[in-house]
Amino acid sequence: MPVDAAHIQTLSAPSLRTRLTVMLLVVTAAVWLAIALATWRDAHRELDALLDAHLAQSASLLIAQSAHELEELDLDDLRELAPYGQHVAFQVWNEGRDLVLKSVDAPTSRFSTIDRGFSDATIGRTDWRVYSGWDRKRRALVQVAERRAPRERLATRIAMSTVMPLIFGLPLLGLAVAWIVARALRPVQSLMREVERRSPQALDPIILPDVPREVMPLVARMNQLFARVRQTLQQERQFAANAAHELRNPLAALRVQAEVARDAADETIARAALDQVIEACDRLTRLISQLLLLARVGEAGAPREPCSLDALAREVVAAVAPAALEAGHELALEAAAPVVVQGNATLLEALLRNLLDNAMRHGGSGLHILVSVAVCGSLAQLEVIDDGVGIDAAELEGLGTPFHRPPGTAAAGSGLGLALVRRIAEWHGGSVIFVPGDAGRGLRATVALPLSPA
Repeated sequence: MPVDAAHIQTLSAPSLRTRLTVMLLVVTAAVWLAIALATWRDAHRELDALLDAHLAQSASLLIAQSAHELEELDLDDLRELAPYGQHVAFQVWNEGRDLVLKSVDAPTSRFSTIDRGFSDATIGRTDWRVYSGWDRKRRALVQVAERRAPRERLATRIAMSTVMPLIFGLPLLGLAVAWIVARALRPVQSLMREVERRSPQALDPIILPDVPREVMPLVARMNQLFARVRQTLQQERQFAANAAHELRNPLAALRVQAEVARDAADETIARAALDQVIEACDRLTRLISQLLLLARVGEAGAPREPCSLDALAREVVAAVAPAALEAGHELALEAAAPVVVQGNATLLEALLRNLLDNAMRHGGSGLHILVSVAVCGSLAQLEVIDDGVGIDAAELEGLGTPFHRPPGTAAAGSGLGLALVRRIAEWHGGSVIFVPGDAGRGLRATVALPLSPA
């Protein structure tokens, strides 16, 4: 059973739910870790301050209870610090030189060479936190010391008591985040299932209850896309039906004339039938060319570049002029100033040729046809004006619709010429309107195109 490539791509694509869950967990864990580190540092700092205060107060008590008339230390800057009960080592030095009193676990050498305030010392393999102070008469130096190791163990216990709840709580938080994300993305899952179970022909709008605000623009754009696709399919079906109808009549006439030429005993009748066959082939060629051009207008590969509309009009008028003169028409061009548009020269040439062909075919005999190129505000304006028989005002709105031919039209045609004109103008971001000509005679076709930014 072949595997759908789109399904494989869907499976390999990153999941929005997984991405949101992982990102939320990573951010939450990072924030928690930062908070834990800050808490640990603050606790460590407060612990050091508390234990340092204990050392200072212990030294004060030793001096106050000394048998050598030692006076109590002045510790006004430590009044707000609470005592912290813990065994410490101490030393009492007479004038800082002779050891007169010490605790059992205290060394015989001074804890620290610093004789006032806090300091750190290492004696042997033991690290100490030391507080040194003198009595008021500076006769006795008291040093109270605390081992660093118990402090570090206590700080480690505090850190672990802070981090361990985070470690055990993170999986629970992950489950909660995953549940919240899944619940929040439930409308997206509903939208996905709605689109997945639709058939290619189902182009009606998507209507879902409780669509989140962030998803509403996506649903609206999808509904707009469905509407455009539905309209395009309807136009294509109508186009195909009309094309089949328009091709059926020339092919039937071609077959009839071919049968007449085959069965005719008279050479004159056979040649006349063959002439009709050639004329029918020309009509078919023109119809097929217009159909192909109409289908190709707007293809992504069609290049756009600055085009000189006045130069292009001169070339087309020069090419069409011999046929117009042969048919008894007068053809004139007004293009006083350069006019540059951003577009495709081939398509613009086809646009002007179809306007001129429409005027010469349906305007009658002895026409005066004027081609005008000018700048009107921010737009380039191309006009083809004739003084022919014109078209009823009620029929003007239908001009430019594929296969539309006003009632009473005698000239041969398929109704694609003006449809091509409208399609090419719209592809260039412009428009085309049809109104009666000067003095109410003939037809004025006006094409407005954006000027080139250059």
